[in-house]
Amino acid sequence: MASGFYLPRVWLGSKVSPKLLPSKIRPLAAHIKLTENCQAKCISCNYWQTRWQDGINTDRAIALINELGALGVRSLRFTGGEPLLRTDLFQILNKSNTSSFQSIIIQTNGLLLKKLHKEMNDSPITSVAVSIDGLKETNDLIRGIRGYFDLAMEGIKLLRNKKVKISVTLNRISAKELSELADIARAAGAQLESNILTRSLYFTKDADLDAMWPQRSDVQQIETVLRDKLKRPDYEVDYITRYYNNDETLEEPPCVLGYLQVFVISNGDVLTGCYPLKPVGNILKDSLEKILASDEYAQQAQAMIRRECPGCTCGVESSLAMKHAVSSAFFHLGRLTQGKNAEEKRFPIGAEVNDTSNA
Repeated sequence: MASGFYLPRVWLGSKVSPKLLPSKIRPLAAHIKLTENCQAKCISCNYWQTRWQDGINTDRAIALINELGALGVRSLRFTGGEPLLRTDLFQILNKSNTSSFQSIIIQTNGLLLKKLHKEMNDSPITSVAVSIDGLKETNDLIRGIRGYFDLAMEGIKLLRNKKVKISVTLNRISAKELSELADIARAAGAQLESNILTRSLYFTKDADLDAMWPQRSDVQQIETVLRDKLKRPDYEVDYITRYYNNDETLEEPPCVLGYLQVFVISNGDVLTGCYPLKPVGNILKDSLEKILASDEYAQQAQAMIRRECPGCTCGVESSLAMKHAVSSAFFHLGRLTQGKNAEEKRFPIGAEVNDTSNA
């Protein structure tokens, strides 16, 4: 199937009939967790409460990246945990064939950016997304590390020739600070992007999300910033507003992430772009190509279209854009299959603006 027809087939399959879905699944983006360890102590997740074993060694990580490129994946994202805790990360990148990727993104808490900025600047990484959840005092409270905000901002200012984003998880504690945080991001040469809280992820199950869940007055402030300052699409702002207000009439869009992105977590498990659902294979046992071609992968991706899942907010922007295909966001999304720079899209594919996987 020609790449230019892939997204229209996903749209037709999710909107008209599942019979029109692509017969061969070829995700456009991949999220890789080489580690799930993290040195932050956020109240929004519980990664830091566990000592995780990194199952993917250096050689397998290099082979995986090469395999992703050969399969036509054009957007590569390293998440965690904290990906910079993998001391071989830059070795892996330097020894991999990264030439086919249009974007290589790292989602980081920023605590090691200052220390590793030279390695970062010399690497093929194109974009750095730094998790910051509010202004100085608020962020350090949420993230559990005193001095986190200042250290992360110092690191951001040392980056060169990278597109930088500050990723904020929309929450009650920092709702009043969003507008100022957007100004600070802009002054640092970064963009502000937003994540959405969700209760169904394995790394948030013991987190105190009630303390962070916005109340109606907070939601109003969040809505204003998203609409007026960040210029997010109306349908997206409406979804977030109703989601946080626990609106029982909120209609979830068909989830297309099984067709748009693939996740590989630190033990080698492969996920269909969805953290709550069970793995469909493991790269330590089979090639990624074999897993993507499996009936199990296809059946789970189709079940996601039908919303036969616990539900989450990961990548909901992509599913919303697919649902509202007449919007410009959908056509920006399509640029990735036409060989144009992925970072020109209105939002990155597959939870790039709401990947809650980084602690």
